[in-house]
Amino acid sequence: MSDTSRETISLEENFFKGFPWGLALVLYSLSWAWPLLRPNTLFWDDWVYIFNQPKSFLNQIFNDTGLPPWRAVLDQELLAVGYWTIPWLTFAMYFAAGAFLWEILKKTKLLTTKQAEFVVLIFLIAPVNHARIALVMFGYTTSYFFFFLAWMLLIRSRSNAIFVVSIFCFFWSFMTHSFLFFFIFPTAHFIFLCRDNLLEYSKNKIDLLKIFILLLLPIVYLWLRYFLWRPTEEYKNYHKVSIGGAQLGFKVIVVGLTMSLAFVLISRKSLKLHPSAIVFLLGSVLFTFGLFPYFANSNFPDVISVFAFRNDWGSRHLLLSPLGISFVLCGTWLLIPIQLRKMFFTVAIAVCSLVNIFSGSQYYLDALKKDQLIELFAANKDINPRVTMLFVDETKIFNGRGSTYRTTELSSLLLLSGRESTVITGKGSCNELPKGAQFILKSNKNFLSALTSRDLGLYFEVSPCSDILTNNP
Repeated sequence: MSDTSRETISLEENFFKGFPWGLALVLYSLSWAWPLLRPNTLFWDDWVYIFNQPKSFLNQIFNDTGLPPWRAVLDQELLAVGYWTIPWLTFAMYFAAGAFLWEILKKTKLLTTKQAEFVVLIFLIAPVNHARIALVMFGYTTSYFFFFLAWMLLIRSRSNAIFVVSIFCFFWSFMTHSFLFFFIFPTAHFIFLCRDNLLEYSKNKIDLLKIFILLLLPIVYLWLRYFLWRPTEEYKNYHKVSIGGAQLGFKVIVVGLTMSLAFVLISRKSLKLHPSAIVFLLGSVLFTFGLFPYFANSNFPDVISVFAFRNDWGSRHLLLSPLGISFVLCGTWLLIPIQLRKMFFTVAIAVCSLVNIFSGSQYYLDALKKDQLIELFAANKDINPRVTMLFVDETKIFNGRGSTYRTTELSSLLLLSGRESTVITGKGSCNELPKGAQFILKSNKNFLSALTSRDLGLYFEVSPCSDILTNNP
């Protein structure tokens, strides 16, 4: 059977077999199961768009920004059941995407089974997009899930009915607009699988029609968006492509590919492209193309932003990077001397896992911190509804990815404590609020002690701004 064959999906194909799912689940759980310990915790914009809001509010906000009518239909139904449903589904759906990738890779002869295993393992635990922990990010999760499901169905089946299902899933995934650009890869993959017989029109009318539909699909989405769900005036610049951002994204692609090609030529000492070099270069293409939409939209103002560790919830802009990262690492693994490959494999898995474990434990402590902060607010007698609170956080080691608490988040925590204050802000100074009071949040615990005891040792040091200004004129 040639590699251009595409068989109808059946039970006889032993779907998802041949992969070390036990090892993958252990590594994946160590990396991403932390939110399941505190599944009802809200982060960042959850406090704005979900907390104390009516059921339909989230979907309405997304519709106003120019996202399709189905953007948060599933989200709002799950939220009505309970906040916990979204973390559990997020955990399951990202893992399922790895299973879909395994089936996708089985339709190419570029990788051996062992190499495909390496790619899928890294794909599952690449330490990016920790922002998936926020409930408002579930739309990214569903887009990710449906995109890789659609890709798998597209190249694993000749059934016309399955093709229609894959088109539906792709179209659903486009609600996260970066997938409109990344859609080039499954389309190219499908065309590649059909390559041998495309010129025989009389025998391949159906395949040619399918290719035409695939090429037309993003255009149809953009056309419908323009006429049916355009953003309101307030959000007219939301997801708008900037010329400067697109130029920067294009430069990143060119520079990335040039450096990758140079690395390959140096390591191979040959102008002939070996399969390992193709894997590495393909990874570079996947990685840089996955970043391009976020450069074009100015979500990444510079290249440094891509690699920033303390990036609050900006890691959501790395949504499409795991596939590229996994291919780049696999290509590197194949390019280095054979005697070093086992160590490289171990180090790559260990580094990804350890970064995720640290970040996951931070988010776990962040969830505990929110609960303990509510208790601290409730017990504090210095809170005065007539005095502005100036909140200073000196315990950011307990905040996920070094994030900063927003005013809306702090106000909501104060509300949950049953206390009142005119304003609570995480920004500003006593010079700006001379009649306010400075609440400095401190801890008598280090990170490890807080993690093992689940007690963060939080306390406030409270000083009227007038006293601070007097002592520090």
